[in-house]
Amino acid sequence: MQPRTDPATGKPFRLGYNQVFVDPVTAEVRGQRDSSAVSLKPETLMPFLRKLHYMLHVPAMWGTDRVGYWIMGGVALLWLLDSFVALYLTTPRRLRKAVHPEHRPAAVWWQRWKPAWTVRWAAGGYKLNFDLHRAGGLWIWGLILVIAFTSFSLNLYKEVFYPVLSLVSKTTPGPSALVPLAPLGTRIEPTIGLREVVAQADAEARHRGWTTPLGGVFYNARGGFYNVSFFDHATHDDSDGMGLSNLYIDGRDGHVIGSNHPWHGTAADVFSQLQLPLHGGRILGMPGRILMSAMGLMVAMLSVTGIVIWARKRRSRRLQERRPGLSKAA
Repeated sequence: MQPRTDPATGKPFRLGYNQVFVDPVTAEVRGQRDSSAVSLKPETLMPFLRKLHYMLHVPAMWGTDRVGYWIMGGVALLWLLDSFVALYLTTPRRLRKAVHPEHRPAAVWWQRWKPAWTVRWAAGGYKLNFDLHRAGGLWIWGLILVIAFTSFSLNLYKEVFYPVLSLVSKTTPGPSALVPLAPLGTRIEPTIGLREVVAQADAEARHRGWTTPLGGVFYNARGGFYNVSFFDHATHDDSDGMGLSNLYIDGRDGHVIGSNHPWHGTAADVFSQLQLPLHGGRILGMPGRILMSAMGLMVAMLSVTGIVIWARKRRSRRLQERRPGLSKAA
């Protein structure tokens, strides 16, 4: 739900909610909630966690609501770069002098690197913590790259990802790049209603040869356009993540601003389409979603074990710094 503009103030009405749940048969209102609320109540817990995940609930400031996206996108970019540093640090010190592994026999290289991939389960204590951090990071290194890169590309899409991608390949701009946005806190009132947009979009999709049914409509109030989605409700949750098509229709004159059809467009367009399905694992269906859920636990484990390693090394450095002073005093 989006509030209309209050003519007395020129600003949107304050509703206290932004979602309403309606029975599709009886049209009875079953509930409502504010999905942007910072709350752990059962009805708002999942949207709270989702928004926390990608923008930390950072409020709008400096005339933009993207500060949280910039923070999380910047962290993801640092994480991506740090992943390559972490991989390098797992290699044996003596072998790092050889810039290329082929400078030494592959068997020798692997035998010296192999311990980094194993976990000494019986060692316990700090050794087990260290092995879990090092070996755990190595075994899932490829997936970490996917998560870190897609986190960066999704959060800094307009600011970094799309401009850089446009430099190396031909891209098709989306509606946000083609339509100027209204100032933050204001909206563009549509002159075309939902029924008309649905009918027009359905006809346009059939004309284009799209076979998936119309699944949802969203009005972008700041951009002044409708985002009409086409997907099969029966298989959407278990699809490969590339089964969603979109038409973007101007809410004032009804012209088609742009479209998104999976696996169509330039190579750069398809690469962009893959970012969200890869990030959530939907590209592999249900197994992919389970895998990414497990990755969440693995990343948490790597974070905790990494802090333990850092704390121990920090304590060790402090002790070494104190020893010269103690010896002089003696």
